[in-house]
Formats: sequence, structure tokens, C-alpha cells
Amino acid sequence: MDIGSVNHEVAFCKVYDMATKEKVERILLKNRISYYVEWEDKGFGGLFMFRKPKGRTACVFRIHSDEVARARELLRSVLGSKKKETAKKEEEE
Repeated sequence: MDIGSVNHEVAFCKVYDMATKEKVERILLKNRISYYVEWEDKGFGGLFMFRKPKGRTACVFRIHSDEVARARELLRSVLGSKKKETAKKEEEE
């Protein structure tokens, strides 16, 4: 379900592994940037949220549009090569 932009919220980045997801979360929390994680594969009947994701499940970090520039700068070391991989994976799909 795509609810679109809520209160100037935008899709910031897509992450494919849990280690990177945790790094991004830590940096955003440390720098007081509010975020929302939207899981792409919700699983059977929406029950995905009740169990820990396995494998290569993608999630999208959504943040306020005013924080995009600051978040990009803070996450450059974590997402630098990941953005290229993300773009390549999206082209394949």
C-alpha cells in the first residue's frame, strides 16, 4: 500500500540487508532524524510484521523532505556504494 507523501515525507533510500538497515537506523537516531521503515515484501496476509525478515527483503527508509540533504551527508559512508547497487537492482526488476 503506497500512501504517498505524508507531512512532507519522502522515500530516502532502499536497503536490502539487515546489517545496513541497522547502521542507517543508528545514524538517523543519533542525529535525531525521524524516519519510517516501509517493508516491500509484507508476506502472506500482512503477517510479515510479526516475524523477523529473512533473506533479501528490501525496506525503504522514509524521512521528512527537509532532512534529505543532512541525511545524505551523514549516510554517505554507509550508502555510498549501496546507492549504485540499489539503482542496478531496480533496473533489473
